[in-house]
Amino acid sequence: MFIGIFLISNFFFHFTISFFGIKNKGWVIRFVYLANLIFIALSPTKYIVTDVMPKFYVRYYASPGIALHFATILFFVCASYSIWKIFEEYRNSSGGRRNQLKYLLLSMLMGFGSGSVNFLLVYSINISILPFLSYIGSLYAGVATYAILRHHLMDINIVIKRTAVYSILVTLITIIYFIIVYIMESLFRGFVGYKSIPWTLGVIALFILIFQPLKNLIQSFVDKYFFKTSQAVLVDELQKAQEELKRTERLKAVGTLAAGMAHEIKNPLTSIKTFTEYLPEKYNDPEFVEKFHKIVSIEVDKINSIVQQLLDFSKPKPLQLKEVDIHQIIDQTLSLLSNSLIKHKIILVRNYDNSLPLLRIDPNQMQQVFCNLFLNAIEAMKGGGKLIVSTAQINNTIQITISDTGKGIAKKDLEHIFNPFYTTKETGTGLGMSIIYGIIKEHRGEINVISRERKGTNAIIMLPIEIPRNS
Repeated sequence: MFIGIFLISNFFFHFTISFFGIKNKGWVIRFVYLANLIFIALSPTKYIVTDVMPKFYVRYYASPGIALHFATILFFVCASYSIWKIFEEYRNSSGGRRNQLKYLLLSMLMGFGSGSVNFLLVYSINISILPFLSYIGSLYAGVATYAILRHHLMDINIVIKRTAVYSILVTLITIIYFIIVYIMESLFRGFVGYKSIPWTLGVIALFILIFQPLKNLIQSFVDKYFFKTSQAVLVDELQKAQEELKRTERLKAVGTLAAGMAHEIKNPLTSIKTFTEYLPEKYNDPEFVEKFHKIVSIEVDKINSIVQQLLDFSKPKPLQLKEVDIHQIIDQTLSLLSNSLIKHKIILVRNYDNSLPLLRIDPNQMQQVFCNLFLNAIEAMKGGGKLIVSTAQINNTIQITISDTGKGIAKKDLEHIFNPFYTTKETGTGLGMSIIYGIIKEHRGEINVISRERKGTNAIIMLPIEIPRNS
């Protein structure tokens, strides 16, 4: 009995470390596994259970040995740390992620809270409601299942939805199939009169061959009447639709950038035009010609850089990681949106930590992240406001916070903002925040959005300083 108990807290601790990507805890996990393996090895001895005896309403219950005291302490340390870590992550998260962690925390509290009270019996502590507390643990599976189905806990909801129909049908058919095989094999055996095992296995193998065409028939039936097409075609069409919507969202951002770039290109062109007008008069002036050559060359390079930036931004690519200054990416994006900021009377505040190290990121994709977030902030402050961009280093991560004083996001919408195709805008595709989330995840980072209606919104991006080179 205690072998399972040792492993429960052990696996919960390992799950928590893995689920939240906590680094530098490998030695702790190894220590916990080693300690529990020792306790498991001692399970048949008096060091874990010295005896069993009647305790209150249970006929046989364990009396603890000396090693069980240490195992109990380790159990509660692992469980307490894991629950505290989930609570801490829940408190610092927002939107859909916050809801996921809320139900994960609730289910774990039910499971470990109710299970832990059984240790009271081990130490002969009686509570009148103890028998009822134990049954609360059965709700753990229900709450966890609800979190998976309703709030996409661990991102497995899509898998369940796509396979549910097939799972139910295959289960039913499998049951019917085995009944048919059993009846037919029994009838055949009675008719032929064989009794040997090889004959029985041969006949069963023959009937099994019938199942594959039946499975294919069911597959075709489900494809035709449930999905109105084949599964392969359905998946292909869905992928094409998603790619088209992603392109639409990207082109929307490109259009805004292009408007900003038009302003940026106008300044170099003005310089070139001015020098060109004076060129006929000062053609024989070596100093002017040299200055003309230098200025025009610089301004043309600047225009070329801006146009190339737009082209790179508009083309979807896999991650092209480079070591760059994150402030440079932010400033480039803000400069392209300067007209929109001025137009809507938005005050820009930069709170940069200038001691930040270089980040190994994809500059174009990260610019898309900032562009979308800045556009959302501008749209929320069409009547004016303040846009604050802050950076800081926290341990091994860089935190970028984009705050606005706009209209905020309704609580009912906040939990869905990263869901694909979810939008409250009349002309929106609902992919902007979903694409942002995907890009940040590709960079092994995290993004949280905290918002209150009429109070503004904070988008907090956490990027690791080191990203594995094969990512």
